[in-house]
Amino acid sequence: FLRPRARRPPGPPTEAFQCQPSCQVLAAALRTSRTGTIMLLRRPFAIATAAAVAAASGSVRTRVSATGMAGAGAPRVSRDASQTVTIAPAEGTPHTATVIGPIHGLGDTNMGWADAAMHIHSQLPHVKFVLPNAPVVPVTLNGGMAMPSWYDITSLDDRTVQPCAGIEESRATVTALIEAEVAAGLAHDRIVVGGFSQGGAVSLFTGLQYPHALGGVLCMSGYLAAQEKFELSPAAAATPVAHFHGSDDPTVRIEWARRSAEHLRAAGVKEYALKEYESLGHSASMEEIADVVAWLQT
Repeated sequence: FLRPRARRPPGPPTEAFQCQPSCQVLAAALRTSRTGTIMLLRRPFAIATAAAVAAASGSVRTRVSATGMAGAGAPRVSRDASQTVTIAPAEGTPHTATVIGPIHGLGDTNMGWADAAMHIHSQLPHVKFVLPNAPVVPVTLNGGMAMPSWYDITSLDDRTVQPCAGIEESRATVTALIEAEVAAGLAHDRIVVGGFSQGGAVSLFTGLQYPHALGGVLCMSGYLAAQEKFELSPAAAATPVAHFHGSDDPTVRIEWARRSAEHLRAAGVKEYALKEYESLGHSASMEEIADVVAWLQT
């Protein structure tokens, strides 16, 4: 989806996630941010890095060459007033594609996926990553106590039939991020939306109702939330979807993932790939992250 493109001429896991040198760049940049201190809540998988600890005290179908960060320079990392983290290509490296995400899940923040985004960026240095933060709102499942959440979850029962209050507002937030990339000059097919768990659900709900076909939608350990509110847009039927899910996930059950895939295929999504990982719970493994990179390169 996200092959590097030449600059146009002017004119009209449960497994340890090993730190790359780029992660240290991220931590250093955010430690010096003027918008506030970094807080790491819960991470979707373990990231064993000294940089993260210091920071806490976190369809065009073409192939992409796996180019490393070496020689590309350090990525430009920033954080705005809304705490959205942006990892942009280094000075001198053309920005030719964007991933909105990985969007974090319930109770987490974007720092829970910042190292993973840096790891992926190290292999796709022309890609910008935009990691938003969910609002802190009361969650019924949490006894009404406030926590970062993209929409309300009422119980651990089948979530595909829950009303998911707040999901339309989250859809608007992600849509605005897509529109900002389009306004900056990117084609729709150079933009991917993706996330983990609740973030994956928001990605499906937003990306497949967007009025243009995107480069792809990535869902990790997620599901199609608020099915009664969902309506596939005609253009989005051509947006490829990659869904990665642990077979032993006790939080977002694999049956919900399978039903989501069936529902969206029946609704008209032309390409929906669901890959299951044996013995993987509600987390992401190094194998899965490698598969995400490979999918973005395909």
